[in-house]
Amino acid sequence: MYANDLAAAEVAIAEKRGAWTTVVLTGVDGFQATCTTDTTAPWFKKGSFGSVGNPRKGKALTPRGVMATQLGTGVIANNPLSMASGQVGTDVAAIAYTSATGERIMATVSKGQFAFWLPGTELTNSSDQPVAIEVTYRDSSTETQYLSL
Repeated sequence: MYANDLAAAEVAIAEKRGAWTTVVLTGVDGFQATCTTDTTAPWFKKGSFGSVGNPRKGKALTPRGVMATQLGTGVIANNPLSMASGQVGTDVAAIAYTSATGERIMATVSKGQFAFWLPGTELTNSSDQPVAIEVTYRDSSTETQYLSL
């Protein structure tokens, strides 16, 4: 279904944090594909989770817009990972998330995409409770936005 989009996509984010690796591809008109893997999973339990599609269906984000396309907790070989990724407007320079333990997690922001993740199940209920993030814009101003699906 997305073969042509995938063939034309380019890498926006490719990053390893600990045992977890995430790759985000981006394409025309809002196409996005995300895949996350756990390199510590035993050979026969290796797996991944992610998403593929065109969540905006050609509609542009506002310059300061942030839209989650993945938000929640995935599990590979009994290892949970809380994950948020999605698309950002042209004025978004940085995104930070403060975990329940007070740790500041910096998202990677690149080519109109963002991604951050942390071990555990912290974002399990994110479909019921919006997730607060601090967004920094190109003019250095900041504001709190809320991620939801």
